[in-house]
Amino acid sequence: MENRAHAIAAGLFTLLLGAALVAAVIWLRGESVATDAYVLHTKGSVGGLNVQAPVRFRGVDVGKVESIQFDARDPRVILVKIAVRRGTPLTRGAFGQLAAQGVTGLSYVQLNDDGSNNQLRDPTNAAQARIELRPSFLERMSESGEQLVARVAAVAEQLEQWLSADSRRKVMQTLAAFQTAAQRVSALTESAQPGAKAIPELTRQARETLKHADATLSDLRTLVATFGKRAEAIDRVAASAERIGAAVQDASAAGISLAASASRETIPRVNLLLDEVARSTRSLDRLLEELNANPSSIVFGRIPQPPGPGEPGFAHGAER
Repeated sequence: MENRAHAIAAGLFTLLLGAALVAAVIWLRGESVATDAYVLHTKGSVGGLNVQAPVRFRGVDVGKVESIQFDARDPRVILVKIAVRRGTPLTRGAFGQLAAQGVTGLSYVQLNDDGSNNQLRDPTNAAQARIELRPSFLERMSESGEQLVARVAAVAEQLEQWLSADSRRKVMQTLAAFQTAAQRVSALTESAQPGAKAIPELTRQARETLKHADATLSDLRTLVATFGKRAEAIDRVAASAERIGAAVQDASAAGISLAASASRETIPRVNLLLDEVARSTRSLDRLLEELNANPSSIVFGRIPQPPGPGEPGFAHGAER
């Protein structure tokens, strides 16, 4: 009986151990789900990425890395095969990046979508099953850091050239020239201050001068108008003189006819009359000549003649 009890206990222990092993295997294998195969391709580095590394789409675990190998057609390209849970909405705008898992130095695949194409990928299509693996933020920072270091080195080299003895001497000369120019500007400003203070007074005087000029122009306009009226009066006097001359000519003709037909007794009287008419004609001619020579004499009077010899105020050699 005792042996039989030991055998039953051993059998039960064996069954329980087998069930525990099966449960452990099932637990380790996890839930069996359908997956789709995608291939990530890149010419960069995949440092820190291992097989069985998680694959996440926008932060959600959707699969694992199955293999990492070089492309047989182009050794510069690295192919990362991943298994993604079927039904994951990967569009044609999806791309992959490597992200760090804490401080372990290991990496995982992070899938994102740039929104350039919202059509879903077909994993059975080889072209659509290839997804670009873009450089991560750290890689871009590393590249930018190298470029930044190169630029800093170039700037340091230029600074070294600028801080040379010759450059410092030129800078000091330039500063001295600036100081001299500033002193000259200051002196020029001080010398210009009296002139600047006199500008308001000059402006006031200019305004008064303009007012006087306006008054003078107004007087000139009045004088021109008056002179125009006097010129019209002179024209009327000249016309009257012409009419008088015509009348004198008619009178002369009548006198000649009367002289021819008159008796000898009237001839002396007619001669006297003709002499008077001739003198009047000469006086009118002189008057017309003076008016033509000096029309302003009508307004201002005749210009007095210089004294002749023997007259008061006569000077020998003075122009007449």
